[in-house]
Amino acid sequence: MENCMSSLVKYLLFFTNFLIFILGFTVFGLGIWVLVDKPSFLTLFQEAQSVSGTTDSFNVEIYTSAAYILLVVSFLVVLISFFGCCGAIKENKCMLGTYFILIVALFIMMVVGAVHGYNGDLESTIKEPLKEVLHKYKDDVTDPTNPLFAYKAAWNEVQKELKCCGVDNVKDWAGNDFNWTPSSANKPAGCCMVNQEGAELTEEEQLECRSFAQDSENETYYFQGCYTMIKERIDSNQNTVLGVAIGVVVVMFLNMLFSFAMCTMVE
Repeated sequence: MENCMSSLVKYLLFFTNFLIFILGFTVFGLGIWVLVDKPSFLTLFQEAQSVSGTTDSFNVEIYTSAAYILLVVSFLVVLISFFGCCGAIKENKCMLGTYFILIVALFIMMVVGAVHGYNGDLESTIKEPLKEVLHKYKDDVTDPTNPLFAYKAAWNEVQKELKCCGVDNVKDWAGNDFNWTPSSANKPAGCCMVNQEGAELTEEEQLECRSFAQDSENETYYFQGCYTMIKERIDSNQNTVLGVAIGVVVVMFLNMLFSFAMCTMVE
């Protein structure tokens, strides 16, 4: 009976750590992808910081360091799961002990990180800074050497990719301070690249869209705000993320118990 229990714990520990090992490599690849293919929203933050002339509102380092943190954490996960796999299959007491200490440390780090992440204020870090420098957008800028040209391009790219318009909604672009080109326009070109059916708009349709009333409830074009859309997606996926997080914590806790149990069973 004791040998049967020992074998069960051994293979459960090996199997769960093998899955975590593969997951760690996947996350590591994701971190590299984020560094190589910089998100358009990060580009917008950097350009907004440039045209605003201040670093107080835009803490860009938080977002650029996130990818590096992802790489470090995924490397630690791969390393820890390696000790778990090898320690379990070889029934090596030293490796199992090392695995137990490392996974306890990672468990504590995840709890602390979750608390800090939960306390993060999206409104103060994303919405308010973008609203403050929105007026810097100038639609008539055509000189590529002008910093405002890069800022304009960044806004259009973000709105095109995320299928959104403005920060809260299209009404953020109300007023004549944006030097619209043509003069009949009342929103950037990035708001009018595709319609809600997924069809790309022709130049004529884009002009019509840019001159259309600033109605955030419009059912033809994407006039919902970028911040509003991101926040809604986060809120709608909150339960899924919470479920995954609870699953990870449970697996880690069980692996701590398994590794401790194997340490006491191995001679």
